[in-house]
Amino acid sequence: MGRTVVRAARPEEQEETGALVGAAFSAEPPRRRTPGGAEAHDGARPGVARVAVDEDTGQVLATAVARLCGQWWGGRRVPAAALAGVAVDLTARGRGVGRALVADTFAAAREAGASVVALIPSTHAFYRGAGCGVAGRRPVYAIGTHDLRDLPRDRSLTYREATPQDAPRVAELVAAHGARTNGVLDHDEATGSAVPYVAERDGAVVGWCALGRRPARPGHGGNYAVVVHDLVGADPAAELGLWRDLAADEPSAREVHALVRPGGLLEQHVRRQTETVEDASWMLGLLDVPAALAARGYPRGVTGRVVLDVPGHGVHTLDVAGGRAAVTPGGAPTVRVGPADLASVYAGHLDPLTARHAGLLHGDDDAVALLRTFFAGPPAVLDRPF
Repeated sequence: MGRTVVRAARPEEQEETGALVGAAFSAEPPRRRTPGGAEAHDGARPGVARVAVDEDTGQVLATAVARLCGQWWGGRRVPAAALAGVAVDLTARGRGVGRALVADTFAAAREAGASVVALIPSTHAFYRGAGCGVAGRRPVYAIGTHDLRDLPRDRSLTYREATPQDAPRVAELVAAHGARTNGVLDHDEATGSAVPYVAERDGAVVGWCALGRRPARPGHGGNYAVVVHDLVGADPAAELGLWRDLAADEPSAREVHALVRPGGLLEQHVRRQTETVEDASWMLGLLDVPAALAARGYPRGVTGRVVLDVPGHGVHTLDVAGGRAAVTPGGAPTVRVGPADLASVYAGHLDPLTARHAGLLHGDDDAVALLRTFFAGPPAVLDRPF
């Protein structure tokens, strides 16, 4: 096998990269359904697509795609990339091809303007080595449709299948939701095999959901379960009304499988979430440490300075005031923390005091207390598929 070269993917390699992803994930090459019925390959969306190629044979050994988007942190939209479709051919594994490809993809995403990268890992250790830390969990619960019937119903809502013309309004709804939470990605019209709908009230779009189906779990009744890939409402009445009206599939569907955001509206109103059917973690990487720190929002009313020494990324002085931060190079470090653990702290998932106790972070009491305050907020949830 010849020398491996990592470079941008070419249009004529789409079939080969799709087959590689299909083989790696035991699925067909991914195709995305957009509102209105059009289909497009993942690579057609804004982003960077990279491949590792055997220079002698031209064989594609590995592939990765990073979709360019925004992600909401502390009430502000941070330029981001969502990493997906990382696949390495069986014959190329164990040779560092995957590491080289991911490093190259991260560099290309940073060059394209992304400050952070979000991903759902297959292997924590692999991505931790690339500078990513655990940012949160994605708890998907099986909720009985009979429990959803207890939610307040918004009889003013009407539904129709979404069209491309709805995208700007839905993006507004998602952005408003993102500004109240952490980890939310920009709206993406591509919904895979899910069917997208909008909810209207008096002719105005006030909600969006993308729904799919999966076979019913043995012993739980019904013919299928409704899978909620995405759901957002303009106000509590619209959001709860959307959830309530999913019960319309009963009795064919006795369960709704949905990601339940900790502390969110659904968790507060539904009688019970019977059990988790999925509970994956997700990870975050800071592609450009100073840019990521400067772009994020911070709690208002908090003022302070921390000087971070991040191995491999330099020393940066972080000044926070009025909900925003200024980042300048250099300074006398008050905290030393690795890039993966800083990403977890940035996401609010890793408590700085806990990190110091575990030996993952080093700093004095005042600096650690400031970090806890800077990155406080609702649990970060990656609740939008990509």
